[in-house]
Amino acid sequence: LKRINPMHSTAKKKQIHLKTMVTATTIISPVLLLLFLLASVNGFMSSSTQQKRIMPLASSTATTKDKAGIQSPYTPEQLQTALDSLWSIDSSNADFDARHIYGYGNNKDDHKMSMLQIITATRILDYQGKQSPESLQSLEQDALNFAKDHGPILPLDKVISSQYPKMALAAEFKRASPSKGRMADADMSCGDQTAQYAQAGANVISVLTEPTWFQGSLQDLQDARMRTTSASSEKDRPAILRKEFVVNEYMIAEAAAHGADTVLLIVAVLPQHLLKRLIDYSRKLGMEPLVEVHALEELDVALEANAKVIGVNNRNLHTFQMDLNTTNVVAQKLSDKGLSYAAASDQSDNDTILCSLSGMSTADDVHRYRQIGVGMCLIGESLMRSPDPKLAIASLCLEPADYNDKQQQQSNTAAAYTRGTQIVKVCGITSGNDAITACRAGANWIGTIFVPKSKRCVTKEQATEIVQAVQSFGERQGSSSMELPTTANNKPLAHFQQMASVLEKNSKRPLVVGVFQNQSPEFIKEMVQECGLDLVQLHGKEGMAACAETGVPAIRVVDMEIGGDDDINQKKFVDSLLSEITTDPVAILLDTSIKGTNGGGTGQTFDWTLAEQVQNAGIPVLVAGGLKPDNIGNCISQVRPWGVDVSSGVESSPGQKDVEKIQKFCQTARTTAMESAKGF
Repeated sequence: LKRINPMHSTAKKKQIHLKTMVTATTIISPVLLLLFLLASVNGFMSSSTQQKRIMPLASSTATTKDKAGIQSPYTPEQLQTALDSLWSIDSSNADFDARHIYGYGNNKDDHKMSMLQIITATRILDYQGKQSPESLQSLEQDALNFAKDHGPILPLDKVISSQYPKMALAAEFKRASPSKGRMADADMSCGDQTAQYAQAGANVISVLTEPTWFQGSLQDLQDARMRTTSASSEKDRPAILRKEFVVNEYMIAEAAAHGADTVLLIVAVLPQHLLKRLIDYSRKLGMEPLVEVHALEELDVALEANAKVIGVNNRNLHTFQMDLNTTNVVAQKLSDKGLSYAAASDQSDNDTILCSLSGMSTADDVHRYRQIGVGMCLIGESLMRSPDPKLAIASLCLEPADYNDKQQQQSNTAAAYTRGTQIVKVCGITSGNDAITACRAGANWIGTIFVPKSKRCVTKEQATEIVQAVQSFGERQGSSSMELPTTANNKPLAHFQQMASVLEKNSKRPLVVGVFQNQSPEFIKEMVQECGLDLVQLHGKEGMAACAETGVPAIRVVDMEIGGDDDINQKKFVDSLLSEITTDPVAILLDTSIKGTNGGGTGQTFDWTLAEQVQNAGIPVLVAGGLKPDNIGNCISQVRPWGVDVSSGVESSPGQKDVEKIQKFCQTARTTAMESAKGF
């Protein structure tokens, strides 16, 4: 019961009340006790609904390690004591100031710190003893000297509002994260990467400086400021954001002394009295801080503390679950309060500026938030993993006119499919660890094989482990709930091009594809339901119509037969395929088969010009069969297929994936796709 809403003051009274009643079991009849408990629980539940979170509170965390095994250098007792001091010191009403903080008010034995709280407590202890009047004054002087030598601090609110109607972009540099692991080589230059961001039009550069879980540093922060300053005119210089778990004034002054224009303040870990103090101190230095919220209670706290630039983290930092609708919910709440927040060039000093801080990677994501008045989007992971950050930023269509032009071009496109490679699938995955490796390498789809004859066939238990690993990596709960447009009356050409766009949007977070061959619809549906598969791939003689009976969107494999007496006639093949395909599948995959066999798993390539001819006829296709790190570049540069699918080509032995081969395959595929797109 305490975890329903442990922060609520009436909840604590109810807890005491319940404890008192339980100790009275020897003198109250069982029936009377049951009625009494039910009445009390009902009253407790009613009072607890006064504060609702957009997402559930975090589940208990029993360790100070993250998914990669990184652990805080401090003991759990030291960490909890540090948090307690942060929440209560200098507060005249700690229960009120910390009312929004997960776990506040719980007994220490009951509350298990979330990863967000572990990282924050670690930073409290890292900075313990550093702040004093003398040290703070010294840093403030350093900040003044830096501004004198390299230019004044840029006010974040003005930087964002000046971009209207263009969406302001905060491009992020982070070497690693607790949920996704390492994203950049240890020797990657923060200065070089962020200079590319600035040259491509980023208005804000976000730099992670936390050293343990995010592998960041103050040197990264200063490098970003120096390189972007030299690469830009003073008028066009991007603002530099120190993204950290800020808990005191020292960290803010330290940021300014290393070239930052603004800092991140996370409401989820800061009591209201401290948040207000840090906002006021930031403004004293000339900074307008970015104040991050996730839950509606946190929004209330931010507004009470007089925050102006409010960023919505679509990721729950306690659970690492992602929900892009979180920004919409916060925007609606601001509207309900009668507060002006819509991005505009003539914003008054009293207007709130709304930003969205996580989960975005496409032009559609940016446009979604532009429509509700969001002024800035922060994008990090997709830029860090992109082989060409400049091209990735250009593809976001920050200018409304660019997005409209893109939509117009797609609607007026010629019959041929020309958008290039969008999907990378790694198939034959047999373990959760291999699935995570493929996800981290940039795979969109993770294939699990349910065909008994395959050397890579998985059990239901293995498939469930893989699905759970992929969902955890993608920060989502449950299988993908993609909304497919009704295209039954469309011609196949329009159907498959429309489905390709839908699948791309839903594949920014990896999906799991179950591969079946000549198996019953009942078995397929059972595996979909029990394992949580997102997509199905039919690899046998089931026919096109069987794709409508799988319970989830299905990919239809077309065998590309080799080993016959005659080469496949290109025109006859394309004409035959176009006459046979229906709108039942959501995608077509071309895979090598040996004449006289059931197809698939050959390790051999087919004539890729056939795939090119199919796409010229307007059908985007995935190519499989014999692909490996050494030839994937040739395949993509020659054909530019919509997707590519690899299995044995990234293995050390059947079913045993090779980490380096997966990484090389995905990296080569992405790099080549970017390069080949430049001519279109």
